[in-house]
Amino acid sequence: GLVRSFQDPSLFFRMSVLDNALLPVKAQVGERPTRAPMHSAWRGQETQAAADADELLASLQLRGHYAELAAELSGGQMKLLELGRSLMGEPQMLLLDEPTAGVAPNLAYTIFQQIDAMRRELGLTFLIVEHRLEMLFDFVDSVYVMHMGQVIAHGAPDEVAQDAQVREVYFGE
Repeated sequence: GLVRSFQDPSLFFRMSVLDNALLPVKAQVGERPTRAPMHSAWRGQETQAAADADELLASLQLRGHYAELAAELSGGQMKLLELGRSLMGEPQMLLLDEPTAGVAPNLAYTIFQQIDAMRRELGLTFLIVEHRLEMLFDFVDSVYVMHMGQVIAHGAPDEVAQDAQVREVYFGE
């Protein structure tokens, strides 16, 4: 499947970090009215989903925050939680709209490291809209640069960074 995230995290701020992560789990048997009273029918599935969320949130450096409300997280932690929640839906491709917008540079770098690790370890495809090109270039295979709705360059990060039109538009050179 395909999952999209937004520039501003669209979390359920009055729910816990763990509950936010568990929302997109597919085909939860316990949600069916006829099965909900039969705990034995869905308890194992729920336990597995919680274990999966634990592993994922730990990899995103959110392990100590499970019981906190999403609203209590920093902006960068919210971005990480949204990334984790997106992954709990088991997508094949993620569209990320400025995953580091409003985040301090050191945490932004961590977010890109996490995305890169997931790309390599899970075989996921990411389409990322991002303005922090200097950071993004360390983690991507291919770059498309757009200006005024038109693609002005495409290629490997090093090639695109040397493109005269890209340098003019984005770096004012």
